[in-house]
Amino acid sequence: MDRAEPRTGTAAPLTRRPVLYNLGSGPRRLLSRMPKDGPFAGWSEVTVDLDPGNHPDIVADIADLSGAVADGAADLIWCSHVLEHFHDHQIPAVLAGFLRILAPDGAAVIRVPDLAQVMRRLDETDLERVLYTSPAGPVSVLDVIYGHRASVEAGNLFMAHRTGFTEVSLARRMLEAGFEEVQTHVGDAMDFWAVGYIGSAANLKLIGQLIGPAQK
Repeated sequence: MDRAEPRTGTAAPLTRRPVLYNLGSGPRRLLSRMPKDGPFAGWSEVTVDLDPGNHPDIVADIADLSGAVADGAADLIWCSHVLEHFHDHQIPAVLAGFLRILAPDGAAVIRVPDLAQVMRRLDETDLERVLYTSPAGPVSVLDVIYGHRASVEAGNLFMAHRTGFTEVSLARRMLEAGFEEVQTHVGDAMDFWAVGYIGSAANLKLIGQLIGPAQK
């Protein structure tokens, strides 16, 4: 039997699909709501959630992803209405974990309730006055600060809030954690976005495309 001749030439470099990690995803996938031929065509999404009932790709507590997600695995992190569910002393470790799993030139998109907006709308005579209506139902000052009370009453303790942020306070904490640049954007539901970058802001236009449709 003739021996196989060794291959000659240079193999084509392997290309990796960019990956978005949806941390604290809940039951919905983010990219399924984006146009198939839009800016995220060719991306893959990995959902991570502590509640197995949400059927995430990875069941894990995002306070410690060391055994669940590899270093540098995420080109983008999406974390919407999740940080407020942690105790305040846990936030530095959570943000450090985000930095660990981000790839070079990666970015983290974080959405949280805005205590500054809430305080400006505070009516001390009626803490249950509806500020806006969410998919989970009406939301009052008490719901924004402490978590959606109807969901907690129904037994979903994951909905309880344990800390809060303003644009300035979260940007400061992200910079302290090691993000090189942080930009904030006011949301449409008494909340805001904080976008933290490491390296260049290469995904700036992409993130702009992402934030608008995701609010709907």
